[in-house]
Amino acid sequence: MLSLYASRMFTHEAKRAATLAAVLLLALTGATACAGRATDTAPQGGEVAEKRRSTQEGTVGMREFSAAPDRLPSCYRGARDATAYRLPGSPGRGRMVAMGSGPRGVVFAPISWGDACEWAAEAKRLAAGGYHVVTFDWGTDRRRTVSDATRLLRSRGTTDVAWVGGCMGGTLMLGMLTDRTARPVGVAGISPLASLGGYSAGSGTSYQGELLLLGTADDPLSDEGKLREVARGFPEAEVAVLPGTLHAAEIFTGPHGDTARRSLDGFLDRTFSPAAG
Repeated sequence: MLSLYASRMFTHEAKRAATLAAVLLLALTGATACAGRATDTAPQGGEVAEKRRSTQEGTVGMREFSAAPDRLPSCYRGARDATAYRLPGSPGRGRMVAMGSGPRGVVFAPISWGDACEWAAEAKRLAAGGYHVVTFDWGTDRRRTVSDATRLLRSRGTTDVAWVGGCMGGTLMLGMLTDRTARPVGVAGISPLASLGGYSAGSGTSYQGELLLLGTADDPLSDEGKLREVARGFPEAEVAVLPGTLHAAEIFTGPHGDTARRSLDGFLDRTFSPAAG
């Protein structure tokens, strides 16, 4: 009898342990889902120092750019001057959408699982306001996707490019501030992550461009505390915290969307002002 009781207790405890393990795994997955792949983290040591020095050299060594027209996503159909591109050798992923014209370029990066439609509303708005905009579906190499989007804008005649990214996209862009081949004049991280996102301590210390960090106070992935943790690595950044729980591009469609747009527009005005050039 005692043996049977012990056996049942062991089975019960084993099931309980398995359930707790599953819950823990689910929690960890939710917490890191927006962070992207580990390979997106910034290089360390001497390579970081070398890239930091390269920020003083300007944009150099960019590969020759070529892209073929592609099918326009449905979220952009009917939008004036919207054109989709596909880079050679990237079937099924890496599609880019360009809108607008002129020297002031803006690259929008989606969240980890996002695509070119995520920032469609803001891309259309900025293109109508005189900006030259590109957004994209993520390619296999996410850093290269951002770099290629920047090169696409330059191939279309832009002289300066700002980066705007949501969640992992924004944090990855913050980690690319030392990239000599795709240096932006400004970076806006919308709901950036405090870890696992692609930047390292000191990534922004030698950067002279405009910086904006924007999020909501109670965002489960990037609340005010986490946003200010990111800001400690970028002491020159403007930090804007809005009420609520919305995340990344969702903030611009929520009850405080007008405030978010004013913050983004102010950042872009400063980025492209004559004094910033």
